Amino acid sequence: MKKTLIALAAVAATSAAFAQSSVTLFGNIDMGVRQTKTDGVSLTELTNNLISSSALGFRGVEDLGGGLKAGFHLEGDIAGDVGTSAGLQFQRRSTVSLMGGFGELRLGRDYVPTFWNHTVFDPFGTNGLGTSISMFGTAYGAATGPAGVTAVRSNNTIGYFLPAMGGLYGQFQYGLKEVAAGNSASDTAGLRIGYSAGPLNVAVATGYEGTAAVGNNPKRSNIGVSYDMGFVKPMFQYTVASRTGGNDVSNLLVGLTAPVGPGLLRASYVVTDVDTVGDGKQFAIGYTYNLSKRTSINANFARITADAGVVAFTKRTGYEIGVRHTF
Repeated sequence: MKKTLIALAAVAATSAAFAQSSVTLFGNIDMGVRQTKTDGVSLTELTNNLISSSALGFRGVEDLGGGLKAGFHLEGDIAGDVGTSAGLQFQRRSTVSLMGGFGELRLGRDYVPTFWNHTVFDPFGTNGLGTSISMFGTAYGAATGPAGVTAVRSNNTIGYFLPAMGGLYGQFQYGLKEVAAGNSASDTAGLRIGYSAGPLNVAVATGYEGTAAVGNNPKRSNIGVSYDMGFVKPMFQYTVASRTGGNDVSNLLVGLTAPVGPGLLRASYVVTDVDTVGDGKQFAIGYTYNLSKRTSINANFARITADAGVVAFTKRTGYEIGVRHTF
């Protein structure tokens, strides 16, 4: 009898431990047909990521007691048009966290703080023909040298997120380049502070976004604002970026989203300026038609005109239509 009771207690304890933990499989597939005409050259392709990044991931949380939790997040890209020939790699995000009343301590590969404002305060996020990254990302990389910058994600990061404090939120991150002293590589560091309450969301971010091979000290700062009035949600975003001895780059976006029927209308106008080179302008409009909570049909149109040297072309017009399914 005593052994039976001990066994039952062990099973109960194990069940309780499992009940306090959770692991979730998540992701989405977003694919469609895209037609573009770039400086007179036409291209038709089946492509990915019209309004969101096709991805597969796993995340989990364990309750450690006393208000402390541990968590992990592993997420990788999916190239649905060709499959992922090299196998799934968790380069979108791979982190482990400790969370509690103090906030969150997060280690691993993650978004840099300055990237968040690009995706949150853009009606198209950072995907598809309509995103402002179409111009700014190319101009920023070209202006900061052949090795580019840590513009989206950084490896080897140590991050801290503020706990819930009314509408205030914030993040600090430091990324280690892990190279021997004396070469030209540099670490990354970034900070983002925001306030979200009711219809208002506003955030500012700044960071040093070092390269792996060129010591040109690139840095970026931006601000984003949105205000949800129910029938329309206007957005504003402004970014400035520079490097030692290089061209400064600025990016201005005004846009909106609006519920129309069973879906969402998106529109934006973007101006990207590169000092001593010129500027580029983009207009984009799109519509998402929701077939269900998980499945939608998406269509976007965008037109870019730019001075030579701002991006890799001077004129591009394109449209895309596709399907997204989340799971």
